[in-house]
Amino acid sequence: MGVLENNRFRPLILFGEEDRKIALSKADWPVFEDESNHSSRYLRNRIRSELLPVLLKEGADPDKIFHNFHDSDIPRRGITSRKVNEDEIRTVSRQILEEEPASICKQVLDLHLKSLGLHPLNSQFLTDLLHNLDRKVSFSLENKEVWFWKSVSSDLYILPKTASYLKPFSYNSDSFFLKWNGKTKKIPKNCEPSNDGEGEKILLGGIHRDVSEILREKEIPVPVRKMLPILKREGKTVLVCLRMWDTRLDDIRSDDFLQD
Repeated sequence: MGVLENNRFRPLILFGEEDRKIALSKADWPVFEDESNHSSRYLRNRIRSELLPVLLKEGADPDKIFHNFHDSDIPRRGITSRKVNEDEIRTVSRQILEEEPASICKQVLDLHLKSLGLHPLNSQFLTDLLHNLDRKVSFSLENKEVWFWKSVSSDLYILPKTASYLKPFSYNSDSFFLKWNGKTKKIPKNCEPSNDGEGEKILLGGIHRDVSEILREKEIPVPVRKMLPILKREGKTVLVCLRMWDTRLDDIRSDDFLQD
């Protein structure tokens, strides 16, 4: 089940089992047991009663195994180290942030930050963040540890400042290998890498288009746009390396881009 699904908000999914029990006991909410939970007719029960005990006995972590093969919008629990995985990124549903009270928003945001090994938000920063959300505009906010970015239509991005995608690229002019965001790309010999496409134009479909406008349309976060490698040939932008940011995206090639 998702945290926000079919207009249902399930905040308790964001908490661990022990925290859920504490919340239920303090709130004095009634708990209804599903009678089918004890029937071996159902696969979910056979997994719970027969398979999970074997995994636990062998020292395997079922939750970790599950998340290795499934995407989830729920912050993973158990991260206590202050060291941030440089490739980590979080997005928070705009529906939650726009529709839920500030107290719920803070809990959700703080849980995402905790999963990245970062500190919770102070009250003033949270107020500024929610104010920008209420305005329903694109915005960037930052503190010492993290960037928060959102376009008008996107979810909220949480970008740790130590992440590899916020660091400069490196380029070996002898081997023509460009490295950025944990990825390597061999570029044509007649091209030179640069970054920050602000003010740059690229020829697409016979029209010179602003690179910054294209990146805005593709909802690339502003802090990332400034670091995203672009390739130039004779001073003209011929390729924007979008796949080095997100492998699901195609690079933007100019009409006259030719690769050796």
